[in-house]
Amino acid sequence: MRISIKITYDTPYAKEIVESVKVDNVNIPKGMTINMYNDKDNRIFIEVSMEIEDNKNILTLRNTVDEILQNIITLERTLNKLAKK
Repeated sequence: MRISIKITYDTPYAKEIVESVKVDNVNIPKGMTINMYNDKDNRIFIEVSMEIEDNKNILTLRNTVDEILQNIITLERTLNKLAKK
């Protein structure tokens, strides 16, 4: 069975964030795919899919999505602070 999680995130820094986060998407777990892109309306689209062979795979999928979102939020906060200077 394959499970996919799709997320759309709006931010004025979509392009910069996608370029930064994509670099981290190396050495991902076996059976996992991560697709991420942005559009001209400053939205980030993320799809993380994984072949589920046992319960550990579900936790791995969830933890990966959680890490991606944490990175996006951290980058957005940093870029907001830099823009205010």
